[in-house]
Amino acid sequence: MIVKKICAVLQLSLQFLYLMLKSGFTTLLLIIKLQFGLKKSLQDSYTSLTIPNVNENGLVVLACLISLTPGTSLLAIDSEDNRLLLHILDTEKSDEAIREIRQKFEPYIMTLFAKQAVRGKNAGV
Repeated sequence: MIVKKICAVLQLSLQFLYLMLKSGFTTLLLIIKLQFGLKKSLQDSYTSLTIPNVNENGLVVLACLISLTPGTSLLAIDSEDNRLLLHILDTEKSDEAIREIRQKFEPYIMTLFAKQAVRGKNAGV
């Protein structure tokens, strides 16, 4: 189990570095296009992302990773519903941003921070 978690930390770190660089270049290109008039305006959006069966620590780590990735920001964490409220800089990339979070971050967050089942006195009876 510990090996699986170490692998998840390494994978999550690599995915974060990849997405940070990719998003950084995408955001830079967006700014250049706006500056030179190749794009008239910027349409930002707000969306929520629900991550089921993750504890509060997992939500906070995911929120940090999202906020540190250019083009996305965290606005609020709802730990009761396991929901994150996000601001996405470019609406055209909104679906792609959510898909990348789900594909690149969520599996490793689930491995590291899955909620433990509550076992009562009669569990397994």
